[in-house]
Amino acid sequence: MFCDKLTEKAIVLSDNPLAKTKNGNIAGIKKSSTYIFRGIKYANAERFHMPSKVGPWENSKPAVLYGYVCPERTTPIGYDAQVCPHYYMPQDENCQYLNIWTQSLDRNEKKPVMVWMHGGGWNSGSSVEQYAYDGEELSKFGNVVVVSFNHRHNVLGNLDLSEYGEEYAKSSYCAMGDIIECLRWIKENISCFGGNPENVMLFGQSGGVAKILYIMQCPECDGLYHKVAIDSGGIKEQIIPEGYTKKQIAQKLARLTVEKLGLSKQTIKKIEEIPYWDLVEAANQAEEKLKEELGRDFSWRWEPIEDGEFIIGSTLKNGFRKETSKIPMIIGNVFGEANSNLIPNNKLGDGYKNHWSDLQIQTFCKEKWGNEYETILEEFKKVYPDNNPADVLFMDYKERDGQLNLVKKRLEIGGDVWNWLFKKESDFNGGTVAWHCSEIPFVFHNVSFIEASFEPGISDQLEDIMCQAWVNMAYSGNPNGGCVPEWNKMQKDNIYTMIFDEKCKVEKNHDIKLRELLKKADK
Repeated sequence: MFCDKLTEKAIVLSDNPLAKTKNGNIAGIKKSSTYIFRGIKYANAERFHMPSKVGPWENSKPAVLYGYVCPERTTPIGYDAQVCPHYYMPQDENCQYLNIWTQSLDRNEKKPVMVWMHGGGWNSGSSVEQYAYDGEELSKFGNVVVVSFNHRHNVLGNLDLSEYGEEYAKSSYCAMGDIIECLRWIKENISCFGGNPENVMLFGQSGGVAKILYIMQCPECDGLYHKVAIDSGGIKEQIIPEGYTKKQIAQKLARLTVEKLGLSKQTIKKIEEIPYWDLVEAANQAEEKLKEELGRDFSWRWEPIEDGEFIIGSTLKNGFRKETSKIPMIIGNVFGEANSNLIPNNKLGDGYKNHWSDLQIQTFCKEKWGNEYETILEEFKKVYPDNNPADVLFMDYKERDGQLNLVKKRLEIGGDVWNWLFKKESDFNGGTVAWHCSEIPFVFHNVSFIEASFEPGISDQLEDIMCQAWVNMAYSGNPNGGCVPEWNKMQKDNIYTMIFDEKCKVEKNHDIKLRELLKKADK
């Protein structure tokens, strides 16, 4: 599967379309029906300080190239070229840039705005990291305005220097500060791109889910978004060893980092000028030092701290704020996630599950679950009769349990929520269950650009249904309509799940017993 050759001129510098924003004109490009604006600066920021608004300018600013992404230590993965192709863009900590795809620049259009929150936790990632993040096809298919953006993360976004003076009181919220400033920019300017600032949907995956959940717990974000769609994430708390608070660990990590840099309270200002790679190396060494005290398994996630004011508690511990009860949500995950046979598991042979004999499947299941394996296999066949029984070995029931826990917490405050499970197997490597990130091309209507996802006559129909559901959500706050099969809302006593597969359908309470059996056997 290769992308088509270019058949049209995408950039015409002599006649760039102009968007007239609050602070000045921005010149983008037009490709077919889509207006594209890349690398729009939405905020300014100094290191370890909250962002500020961009000031006005004269003439027109070009927005034809993607902006800088936040620096990180990236490690390309070998199979990414087929299953999850990536862009590795120029890095700079002045990374507050956003991108827009739209079908109109008419303020009167008032189209829904879909704001993509990229994955990577609070450590890595960018708005253009994956090919699948490109918003052109989604904008065309749904006639919506698509926005993606970069923000600070890792040590730049969340190092807690609050012990070093009032100037750094909010240094641990720089990442959230960037996100909020981006949403404010959208509120003020998106009408210039044909969007409706009063109809903004946040949608994100993995680490993007964590950011959305923090946004929902942040009063400053109220009114900046109106709907939510989340994929595969946000189900685990930062593990805090007994006897510590999250704040104490954050401050201790900052202290150790400052010491590694040879700085003190008197010289702390120099931390704003130290080269990034020296800074991140000091932070990495500080974390290793912290592990000596807290245990080798300890891992810091560089996420914001719930202080009860800026961030009102954790959704998992404290539930959703009642102020978010009117925000409709779709929430789900993929069948295999990180358990997928995408990566061969030495315990399970070569990973080519569709070539295994019944005896091999039974042997692997018995090795994993002991005497419970027969009951588990029998129940799996009832729940998913069209699947290869071997697939149970790659099912991530824990992620699904976590997503349903979030659903429960939404229902506790009276929120409307719809649940889904992406179960489409790829032909890649002779049959690969859905892996973490595998649903993204379908949501963005970009399947034909992703080698491992493309299956003529099947994947294109599925992406129409999935993309339509997300677009419906953006328009009305309800995923139903068009080609989407009737999709029931979740209820307190009934789990309705849309199964996205070769044939899409809603199941009721279909996998409760299976998940209980797996949970029991894994203890």
